[in-house]
Amino acid sequence: MELTEISLYLPQLPEYLEGLRILQVGDLHTHGYQRKERSLRKVIEQGGDILAFTGDFCWQGQISNPFNPSQRPYQVGITKHGLVLAPKWKQALAVCRRLMESVHFSLGTYAVQGNHDSDDLLSHLQNQGVVPLRNETRQVATKGGETFNICGLNCASRSNLDLPKTVLGIEPDRFTIGMCHYPEMAEPLAQAGVDLILAGHTHGGQICLPNGKPLTTHSQTGRMYASSLARIGRSVIYTTRGLSAVLPIRINCPPEIARLTLRRGKPESTRSHIINMV
Repeated sequence: MELTEISLYLPQLPEYLEGLRILQVGDLHTHGYQRKERSLRKVIEQGGDILAFTGDFCWQGQISNPFNPSQRPYQVGITKHGLVLAPKWKQALAVCRRLMESVHFSLGTYAVQGNHDSDDLLSHLQNQGVVPLRNETRQVATKGGETFNICGLNCASRSNLDLPKTVLGIEPDRFTIGMCHYPEMAEPLAQAGVDLILAGHTHGGQICLPNGKPLTTHSQTGRMYASSLARIGRSVIYTTRGLSAVLPIRINCPPEIARLTLRRGKPESTRSHIINMV
């Protein structure tokens, strides 16, 4: 498992957000509070300003084609596509409770729904202090009283996406952070004026060539935005490789937690380094 530390330089970042620290966690697919959850807890305990969960907390058993060309979530039950079990949302909820117990993120913890997450999970996470973003925008106030936008797309499936509703509440001339599970929504969000987009879903491909190119990504934009940083005009997307996988295999694609520190300045100043975790 790797902790990717990124100093992300954005020329449009307001001075009052200089140094903002965002911990991004994606694709946990938890089976219970085990080794990767304990490692994640150590990072979460360090705190920060924003904790951003970009979907797929739950493990969901299935026997189906992992290279599904339709790229659509399968229906629970037995269908022509195979067997799909219900998401283990109660297990995921119990794990989240342990992960976030007595931790502090000064500007809040936010989550969007992934295609393996149930509505029940998102509803119950609110009782743990998590703000679910379901096709909506909220304004967040800093200690100094200045505000920025944070928005999130509901990504239970691609049919749940409602970009117009999501961006309707964005206050113009305010820095905007956008969260979505599917990275193919990066370009529409960028066109809507979102400055920083956080995504997941791809697992970085899970199985990659030695040069890091994934064989498949389950994203409608293919290898584009499959992992790491990419720039779309003045906007930036970070797609995390996530912490787990539906298939229990990763090749040339280690699991990842990402921590971004926002800086005001030229994009070419952006840098990152990797911390290997036990």
